[in-house]
Amino acid sequence: MIGRTVSRHRSGSCDFHPNGVAVRCLDRDLLGTSSCRFPVGARMEMSIESWFNLHYYGFGHGQECDDYDDEEEESEEDELVPQEPVEEVDDREFPFHDDVFYINLKGPRVRTGFDNLPMEIMLNIFRFLNSVDRDSAALTCKRWFDAMGYREFLDEVCFHFEEVSICDGTPPIALFLRSFRHFSNIKLTRVQFNGYSEFWDVFGENIREITFCNCVTLTKSKLTMILKRLPFLECLVLEEADEFFKTWTPVELKRIEPVCRCLRKLALRKSNAFTVDHLYYLVAMGPNISALEISKCLKQIDAPTRVKILTTILAIMKMRKKKLQAVDFSYTMYDDLFLKQFAEIENMSLSQISLSFFERAPIKDPGIIDILRCQSAIVHLDLSSFLNLTDFALIEISTSLRMLKTLKLNGCWLLTDFGVESIYQLDRLQVLDLSDCDKISDRGFMKAIVDKRRDCMSQLYLSMLPGLTDSVILKICLTLLNLTVIDFCGSDCMNDTSVQFLFCYLKCLRILRLNGCVKISDAGLTGENLPVAVIEIWDTQTTFSVSELRSLQELQLSGCFKVTDFTLTHSFRFRELRELNLAHCVQISELGIEAMSRNCPALEQIDLSDCFHVNDKCVEALAKNLLRLRSLKLVRLPLITSASVDALVQYAKALRYLYIRGCNKIPKDAPERLKKIATLRNIPKC
Repeated sequence: MIGRTVSRHRSGSCDFHPNGVAVRCLDRDLLGTSSCRFPVGARMEMSIESWFNLHYYGFGHGQECDDYDDEEEESEEDELVPQEPVEEVDDREFPFHDDVFYINLKGPRVRTGFDNLPMEIMLNIFRFLNSVDRDSAALTCKRWFDAMGYREFLDEVCFHFEEVSICDGTPPIALFLRSFRHFSNIKLTRVQFNGYSEFWDVFGENIREITFCNCVTLTKSKLTMILKRLPFLECLVLEEADEFFKTWTPVELKRIEPVCRCLRKLALRKSNAFTVDHLYYLVAMGPNISALEISKCLKQIDAPTRVKILTTILAIMKMRKKKLQAVDFSYTMYDDLFLKQFAEIENMSLSQISLSFFERAPIKDPGIIDILRCQSAIVHLDLSSFLNLTDFALIEISTSLRMLKTLKLNGCWLLTDFGVESIYQLDRLQVLDLSDCDKISDRGFMKAIVDKRRDCMSQLYLSMLPGLTDSVILKICLTLLNLTVIDFCGSDCMNDTSVQFLFCYLKCLRILRLNGCVKISDAGLTGENLPVAVIEIWDTQTTFSVSELRSLQELQLSGCFKVTDFTLTHSFRFRELRELNLAHCVQISELGIEAMSRNCPALEQIDLSDCFHVNDKCVEALAKNLLRLRSLKLVRLPLITSASVDALVQYAKALRYLYIRGCNKIPKDAPERLKKIATLRNIPKC
């Protein structure tokens, strides 16, 4: 039943086995030459396996088959067995006949066509990659391209159209209309709408989220026309839409169109011109809305109008209380009475709340306490810049919200150790932000976090905390071993010794932010020339380097003026580092920049502002060696000249954002020359 033909394969090409583990190189010479002979059974097994791998995984379709020309070298046993060609069936689910399929089951490494495990393994691998890496990987083969097309990966990519015309005959819309992929997240900023466009008919069924930001030409009729072509839209965002709301008058509430059945989130941001009728109309368009966001709004309107709109928001929440799960009123102007009425809404169970408060709150029984007592199912709570949040409110949070996973208290300056100590009751906490709560000290933080093991905690933000000392850093490292994000910007507790503890224990770190930590020097980052070793056992002293954080993707060292070329040369060896901030590191120069550009090939964003020794050779090294460079900040650099502009034009083929200001030697015609960079989105004004 097994023929003597094998699918044509290039010499040395890879055969990806369905087991997902074994990867074997098939060489045509090994299969068709007389120098390497196989027994009949071995030849039969290899023929079946290679045919299965080629056709199940998409390799070799439409290619011819070669016969063995060496018939004289066949064994007598082989001649006695009648040979029948295997009929090629293009069926991914069951590509073989029963008898051939039975033989395949006996093969040690052959997998059936019903198993979807290989794609699942590929998806898990893709989850470790960022969007840029996934786009590059998708160019490898069709199977990898199909893996990138999964919904969770598409949602992470936002296609941003900025200051363009939505017209089928002009770029970029003309280019997108010829695209063979679809898009789920689109943002339109200051775009011009010129009549009807086929773009919405072609891609509308795949769009799940759309944002209109400062679109002056957007009208009610154009918005209706677009939304009618987005049948599966889940999120609608209107940002800086004052001009849109001003043109949308009067509002006719008798006929609501379109009705977006799949709409789950409605967001209004940085807008002040919407009215009560606008709110009712937009909410009526989405009968299944479960998330309502009105952030950074109602700042430039009179008090009676603001009260009327806030009353309408409460009425909408009462009307949709059974479906509403998340609300976001951060940085929107409201008073304590609004919070009181918010808490009085019965039978509403929210899982996510974001609130900011700037007005004076009553000392006794503030409205936020009532909300916390009623909404016990909250999982994500963001109270950043809630200026009147007291210790008693934080105690209520820790007592009532036992399911809390995210707690953000950035800028709540009234909090003290008395309230922070109660955080130890939150067993499921994963994200904690206590930045700029300057009354917190070691005692409160130790009782809140360090005295209890927290394996699930992944993000910790402790910037601008003068009350913390370096003695608490070791406790953090020994307790929170699974941290991936840590922020100590502007904190005095970070010095050469404490930063060594981070490198020693927190091996899973992906984001490390140390902006403004002026005590950190080369000794702490490299582990060399330290006065006291971090670990000392008998005569053995052990130090650590920042290069041991092999998973690091973002590193912020702005203002660490003691960092020199020594650190960049000896310790900057990161294969995954994408973002680096070295602004105000005045001692780095050409030697360190060149070494860093060679040893950190994945860098995409770099900030070298106010690094006075950075010259043209530094910029040329970055442009040559960093093929993924997308954002570059060169602000107030007196040594760079037109040679830097020429280097960027010649080598920076992926550059999108370039910031050049305060560079006195840059010629005036630099903006015109920089237009030659096809990918550049902003042309700096030199």
